[in-house]
Amino acid sequence: MKSKTSILVLLSLLIMSCNQKNNNADITECPFEIIKAENNFFKKVGTKYQFTFTGATKNKSANIFDDVYTTLNVEFELDNGNILTREDYKSGLMTGFGDLEHAWKPNEIRQIDDNGGIDSDFIPEHYKQYPIKKVTAVIRFNTKDVMNGAEADYYYNMDITDIWKKL
Repeated sequence: MKSKTSILVLLSLLIMSCNQKNNNADITECPFEIIKAENNFFKKVGTKYQFTFTGATKNKSANIFDDVYTTLNVEFELDNGNILTREDYKSGLMTGFGDLEHAWKPNEIRQIDDNGGIDSDFIPEHYKQYPIKKVTAVIRFNTKDVMNGAEADYYYNMDITDIWKKL
């Protein structure tokens, strides 16, 4: 009886771990690709900085996305390994509005944002004093796919360390 129970527990654990791996694989693959980044820069706003992104993006999936809301956050990896995210510097002001696209077809290329760019939240000026190893623009695509009845967030990371260090 003990051996049957043990086998049943082991089989249950194996099945659960396989489902977890499949779920993680679906979450991490981004169906969007930045094919041309243009006019990306940090601007000084009072005593803070704000990053602006503009670029051409391709839907490399087979899905038609009814809605895609694209936003931008900036993350800082310090020399000691700590990572500062928007949660660490969130200004509380109404910033970081994104770009909304409708009916984005497979292999179609769209301009994100053709009205001057999407902006990050305000980043404190004193972050320039920190020993920064890497700065990453994290572009989030919040998608709605009506045909497949799915909504998901996808992330595309872009290294902007050189732009930050030129400030």
